[in-house]
Amino acid sequence: MSTAESIDPLTGLWALLAVQLRILRKQQRTSQAAVGSLVGADHKTVSNWEAQRNHPPVDALRTLDTEWKTGGLLEALHHYAKTMQAPAKFLAVVEYESLANVIRINGVAFIPGLLQTPEYARDVFTMAGTPDVEGQVTQRVERQAVLTREDAPYVSILLSEVALVVVPAHLRTGQVEKLIEIADLPNVSLRLVPVDAGLQVGLEGAFHLFSTAEREVGFVETPARGRLVTEMDDLRRLTVAFDRTSGRALSPEATRASLQEMIEVPQ
Repeated sequence: MSTAESIDPLTGLWALLAVQLRILRKQQRTSQAAVGSLVGADHKTVSNWEAQRNHPPVDALRTLDTEWKTGGLLEALHHYAKTMQAPAKFLAVVEYESLANVIRINGVAFIPGLLQTPEYARDVFTMAGTPDVEGQVTQRVERQAVLTREDAPYVSILLSEVALVVVPAHLRTGQVEKLIEIADLPNVSLRLVPVDAGLQVGLEGAFHLFSTAEREVGFVETPARGRLVTEMDDLRRLTVAFDRTSGRALSPEATRASLQEMIEVPQ
């Protein structure tokens, strides 16, 4: 478990916010309990903010900015931490992926990384102009061990048929066979969302939800590097999107049958 003293401000903007909150409190020579009294929280909650176990609400930070005359520093850090993308975020996603006991994946235009064949991953990285394509392919394949390890998480996957339509023809059979193999795992539920299901909220973009023993986080993919989601309101919206899309999806059994048909039809 992280402590306030162990937080590295260079690992991301949330970390920088936690560190600055602690520094400012010490400069004010005030206790966590006193800070809690100012913002309507107890000392344990403030301690969790400084240790980055939870994120402080913007209203509390606005109150502290006013009380401590910071010029709006804490509120600004909260704004940028919530809205900007940082390179360290993907490293955090890989960590949550390895720690999660439940993973939910909503895949739209591309096959999600945990489901990709090396050949498909190679094409994706090459198309994106990623440096060290082979190194990236190796890392992606190694991450897939989370699906079959001894204490593997339960993984629920919604995959739009759109993602299969755009798989290059020479890769399609191998990729669909990979999906069937994953769908047969006892800890995996793979469900296709048919193209004829029409528009649905999940088509707005691919995302992941990770549930660990301590918390739940999300990851929304973008053409750049994606955004880690930790705010409760945003997580609720992702959960609702996943559930609504789930209502349009085929059953696991129908999904497997549909995938099997794809590799039996001559290309």
